Amino acid sequence: GITRLSLTLVLLAIGFIAAAGISFVISPNWGGGAGATADNGHIPNRSGVRVPNIRPNLIIIPKLHARAPIVHVGTQDRELVIPLDPHVVGWWDGGAKPGDRRGTALLAGHINYGGVAGTLGTIGKLRPGDRMYVTGRHHGQVLELGFRVTGARTYRKTALPYKKIFAQHSVGRLAVVTCGGPFDSSTGNYEDNVVVFAVPTGWRAIHHRTAHHRTAHH
Repeated sequence: GITRLSLTLVLLAIGFIAAAGISFVISPNWGGGAGATADNGHIPNRSGVRVPNIRPNLIIIPKLHARAPIVHVGTQDRELVIPLDPHVVGWWDGGAKPGDRRGTALLAGHINYGGVAGTLGTIGKLRPGDRMYVTGRHHGQVLELGFRVTGARTYRKTALPYKKIFAQHSVGRLAVVTCGGPFDSSTGNYEDNVVVFAVPTGWRAIHHRTAHHRTAHH
């Protein structure tokens, strides 16, 4: 699980955010959850389908039967503050929005917390071609964006390539993050981070009556 993700901000001379890194994840639990997953696919270097950007509020991952609300999170003492509830996902609103043509939109959540499995706890099972859907608002309209997984990586927290995976000058992409790997009971932390990358495939406008019609089982 994660309470705060240590955030390294690399600023361009003109003051724009260039990259953000997750280097340390607090795990207030006693292990369990998914272990490290072998790397697969690739980190996207080409844009997906052009879609509107959104301020996200819901993620659905059909393969994992996973569905969770998304809340906006910021930083405190250079750390990204993530919701304690393992069934809630945090979007770092200091970075790109899902659907932006440039930059990495970062979504993060617990692998578990206090013995409760997190919604993102098994993202390491995703493979290239698997789908994710993110819902949010664009100029007052509710939109659902579709994303296709391009690949997944497991990184040791002490050796995360921040600029490579969380760059804000990259092609527009989604990075979904949780903890993984061995659990160190002496520190209460998982040793790794699992990062799943995805690019947009399309979008649709949805009405309030149908905003939650898609289920995690479709």
